[in-house]
Amino acid sequence: MGGPNVDKGWFSIPGIREHADRTIEEQLGALKRALAEAGGKTVLDLGCAEGAISLEFAKAGATRVLGLEVVEPHLAVARKYCEGWPQIEFVCAHLGEWAVAHPEPERFDIVLALGVIHKLTYMEPALRWAAKSCDDLFCFRSGAMGEGDYMVRNKRKTDQLNLPEVMRSCGFKDEGRVMHGEKREIVHYWRRA
Repeated sequence: MGGPNVDKGWFSIPGIREHADRTIEEQLGALKRALAEAGGKTVLDLGCAEGAISLEFAKAGATRVLGLEVVEPHLAVARKYCEGWPQIEFVCAHLGEWAVAHPEPERFDIVLALGVIHKLTYMEPALRWAAKSCDDLFCFRSGAMGEGDYMVRNKRKTDQLNLPEVMRSCGFKDEGRVMHGEKREIVHYWRRA
């Protein structure tokens, strides 16, 4: 399971995994608004990789952070990196399979779907499940979107979804987009209406 970054990783973690695709700083710029709301909140981090973003939300005051990740070597790094943060829990699970196994999801104040939905064969059921698990703020990023494009295409080019259509039908309103970092990745902010 995985690909080229199973050994290399998504995030460089000082002292644990030095070489990776990106630094946490590249990702945090677009998440400043969400981090500012994390105090006293619960957070679901879908596709949490090495737990770097999960840890930032815990540091910002989240009372509980649950990270789901399918790649066990990433979780081994996450568990080591987040030692001493008892409010963070990691589960090794494929998002699509987890959603099917948990049709009535646990609810979280903030849900992070950062670069995970577009990796699935069937995106819409997973996105709807993730939205159902969110009580307030939903942050979405997909590597398959253009700057002005709200159509999400999966990596295999076998499925696509209209992000605003799905999110509005799930009871969310668009709070805008934030682009940040040298990779110019966009985080869409959605608020439960």
